[in-house]
Amino acid sequence: MATSFLLSANIERASKKMLFLREKYLEAHPTEKLPVDPRKVADWAFDEGLWVPRDVSPKEVLRRKLCRAFRHEYIVDPQGREVRANYAVIEEEQTDDGPRRRAKFYPSFKAPPEVARQNFALDRKQALATVLQMTLDFDSYNDNNEFGVKLDPLDLDFNRDIEEMRLPVQYDPDPYGDQDEDEL
Repeated sequence: MATSFLLSANIERASKKMLFLREKYLEAHPTEKLPVDPRKVADWAFDEGLWVPRDVSPKEVLRRKLCRAFRHEYIVDPQGREVRANYAVIEEEQTDDGPRRRAKFYPSFKAPPEVARQNFALDRKQALATVLQMTLDFDSYNDNNEFGVKLDPLDLDFNRDIEEMRLPVQYDPDPYGDQDEDEL
């Protein structure tokens, strides 16, 4: 029995194009075994002329690389915690292609409180969206997997995980001082 799937309305346009390429690849390769290898799909789609890279100016490529680097930059704060170095502010600006949302960055400790609050609220919203999606995926797997199994319930309380991750990563091999130096 074939399963029919409905594409979510939430999927972005660029992803729809990629999913279309995957479906065309699977139609062209009906004996392909799971899991789907994106490298094979990419090679095939490119070679078939189904995907052609869009011209992007070198300045736009550089802007995107800078944004990615700023988002993924971390520093160690005075208390020894590894934290994000920058907070993004999203601003809408007019371009030749219409309005675009653009990120600008503050160093984390120089960000005004309203920027920090906006940043943490956005992070929280993204974390909640991830947890909600994980819960939906989990419930759907339990209801529909072909093995008929029910996975144990998800534990969504991260407090113990956070406590554990805050433990020191280096331990004294001789905390009681009862080993000779030669034994170490």
